[in-house]
Amino acid sequence: MIVINKPILEKFEDGNVVSSIIEMNDEKRKLWFKISNLSEDLILIEQTDAFLIAILFLALKKGENILIKGTISHKLLHNVNNYLIGALCLSNSSFKPIHVETEKLSETDRCIKKVGATGISCGVDSFATYFKHNQDKKSFKIEYLTFFNVGSHGDFGGEKAREVFNNRFNQANQFAKDVNLSIIKIDSNLSEFLRFNFLQTNTLRNVSCVLLLQKVVKNYYLASKNRFDTFKLNPEDNQDFDTLILPLVSTESTNIHSAVSNFQRTERTYFISNFDLTYIHLDVCTNPSASGNKNNCSICSKCMRTQLTLDLYGRLKNYTAVFHLENYYERKDKFIAEIYNTRKLDPFSADIYELIVKKEQFQLKHKILSKCLKIRKSYVNSKKKLKKILRK
Repeated sequence: MIVINKPILEKFEDGNVVSSIIEMNDEKRKLWFKISNLSEDLILIEQTDAFLIAILFLALKKGENILIKGTISHKLLHNVNNYLIGALCLSNSSFKPIHVETEKLSETDRCIKKVGATGISCGVDSFATYFKHNQDKKSFKIEYLTFFNVGSHGDFGGEKAREVFNNRFNQANQFAKDVNLSIIKIDSNLSEFLRFNFLQTNTLRNVSCVLLLQKVVKNYYLASKNRFDTFKLNPEDNQDFDTLILPLVSTESTNIHSAVSNFQRTERTYFISNFDLTYIHLDVCTNPSASGNKNNCSICSKCMRTQLTLDLYGRLKNYTAVFHLENYYERKDKFIAEIYNTRKLDPFSADIYELIVKKEQFQLKHKILSKCLKIRKSYVNSKKKLKKILRK
């Protein structure tokens, strides 16, 4: 059995640390979250909600029941035991059904400020979420931005991931200043604790941070990866079914929404291109070390996909401050050919190919290039197989 002990809060000059001792296999380990730019009285330590969600994947992998020595949201525990555990086990056959017990349940609405919030990475999805909801009313209006270090900057954490996290925070923080909002920064050792691939566990990792903010946030918008109709119980990426997960991890205090899941990626990209601040802050790159003096390398698949979408909509010229456009134009035709070859395999490729056809930009040269790429790929694969055979 895994035991989650009651959280404690420690104050430091650069933030407040909330931690819990997790007992597992006769070993005690500290799981911590360091929260900056938020006063201690607005951090939830009365309940263990965040810590349950943080380690749930680990418990499922080990097949260990969980005992909470403290208090937890009744709504959350009910949904975890009755629905979420079953859904996650259906998504991954290696997971084992478990049960969570607690010393005490709470049905108290602990939200004090009752505002909206969302994460800001300065990517397409986070910008689409922010600009979609920044004019909403009352508790649905975004009044806080967040930035978390729970895996997106390096699957297994460590100092290198923390360095990337802090560097990326600078961009997010500048955007927050430009829109005159506070940004809550949360660091954690969760990645080191779990030792899981990030994509397999990313939704619950982010939710664990959100659940520490229940005194502030009534409605949290977690940017979705896909549109509703690409729902899939995918063991490799739980974002593919976050429309199922997120209602099950909401509490009496905080509702968590799968944001902009009614838009495809091309639609989100077009939507954000209507807002000038994205012209200087957009950051979609997966290879920042090659980005030079701009936000994006303009060569990686995410950069190419975003640039092509903006180009098809006639908006790319607005983004000269963040992209090396010469890199894009050199590779544009080959990338369109690659999109054609993967259009039946990848939802993002299918989405952008539909736009290419709609804009009448698919030409004979792209068809020829696609054939050449297929032949080359087949040759490379055959060569690899032959090498394996010869080694035997």
